[in-house]
Amino acid sequence: MNRKVNLQMVESERFRNSQIKFWTTKEEKSQLNKNMHQAGYATLGNYLLKMGLQGFIIQVDFSSLRGALGDVGNLRMEFNKIGNNINQIAKHTNESHEIDAMDFYLLQEEVGAMRKKMEHFEREVVHSFEQKLKELGVN
Repeated sequence: MNRKVNLQMVESERFRNSQIKFWTTKEEKSQLNKNMHQAGYATLGNYLLKMGLQGFIIQVDFSSLRGALGDVGNLRMEFNKIGNNINQIAKHTNESHEIDAMDFYLLQEEVGAMRKKMEHFEREVVHSFEQKLKELGVN
């Protein structure tokens, strides 16, 4: 009983006298330790206290970029179409040992149109990300 009284006295004399416990997986604990060392802290308790009291979490809503990301699927379809056309032209050329000028012209047109769509898409994505960064106050 004497030991319990001494322990209570020591706890009441501490600057920080409230303890917090929580469970993690091995992977989470490993990541916490890695982050602690990268931040230059010697103890996990000090690191977690600092991050909990003064750290911050940035939440970014990328829903406005969904339209641009949806274009990725459209571009993938276009690439597949061009790939199919190229395969058909290659098959025809291999079978007949000649290439039709019109097929070649159509292929060039499709590649040119695809290039324009890619350039437009790249500009849209860059613009969207710049807007998001501006909203977050990142220069």
